[in-house]
Amino acid sequence: MDDSSHPIAPPFAVGGTPKSRVVSRLALVGKLLLSVALLVFLSRKVDWPALTLRLSTAALGPLVAALCLLMVAVVLAALRWRMLVQKGGARMSVLMAVQLTFAGMFFGQVLPATVGGDVVRGVLACRGGLPWREVVSGIVLDRVTALLASIFLILSGLPWLAALAIGDAVPLFWTALASLGLIGVLAVGLCGDMIPLPQALRQRNVVASVLRLIQQVRTGLASQTGFAALAISVVIHLSTVATVLLIAAALGIALSPLAGFVVVPLAIFAAAIPISLNGWGIREGVMVTGLALFGVSSGDALLISILLGFGVILSVLPGSLTWLALR
Repeated sequence: MDDSSHPIAPPFAVGGTPKSRVVSRLALVGKLLLSVALLVFLSRKVDWPALTLRLSTAALGPLVAALCLLMVAVVLAALRWRMLVQKGGARMSVLMAVQLTFAGMFFGQVLPATVGGDVVRGVLACRGGLPWREVVSGIVLDRVTALLASIFLILSGLPWLAALAIGDAVPLFWTALASLGLIGVLAVGLCGDMIPLPQALRQRNVVASVLRLIQQVRTGLASQTGFAALAISVVIHLSTVATVLLIAAALGIALSPLAGFVVVPLAIFAAAIPISLNGWGIREGVMVTGLALFGVSSGDALLISILLGFGVILSVLPGSLTWLALR
């Protein structure tokens, strides 16, 4: 697509200065090293022959169903984003939303880049003719509703987690409680436009754009569309729980729905923290620690989490076609 047809450029910087690119690459290397270190640490006591046997005898049916469920989750995420973008008056087809969501997730999950998948789908959407204000507010709302949904599920599982809050469960329990603090941070951030600022500062283009964006996001969350997006986000996270249960069933690992409901949202929340490469290592650490409370060995939990990670990668591979076609 020709960028010259859209004179108003979106506020995305895919390139950046040489200094910023160096910093981004160093951050990428740091995330990669942390992920590798965590995975090595978690695998030090794993019985690899036993895990290899489990994998070789895994049932194909539940694994295929798990992959299909992950792809359905991507489509649901696309519909959620489309709904939030259209709230601002823009028009996006279902096909375009699905294509760009797959492309963004492919870029973010598969390619070891310093630019996130949200930036990619945002740039592609703006190049496709959508107004950048609606695209940006839709992406921010999309992320906030997904985060709030994971926090909601974490808090819903707190009663069971509190009953297990002894020994190794204590870190998980405090991780769950930390989600309450994050709610407070989000609440403060969503009121950022109400902070008294000098009029000269408010009139600056960047500051004015940020303040308008905050107001749009707050209004969107309080709307019927915002609540619908939150409900879709809950369904998406629950589908990830169901995916983990299917993977466990395929491997012949006894995993109760309660264990999945309590532990998987914590893993989703932890993996979203941008300190590792796409959540690798962090997700596995939470899964190993959490599922151990329900009698699952560290090796089995690690295998489940690794298969979940590879399943996510496989589920977004169709986005490579969209990325190559629209780049």
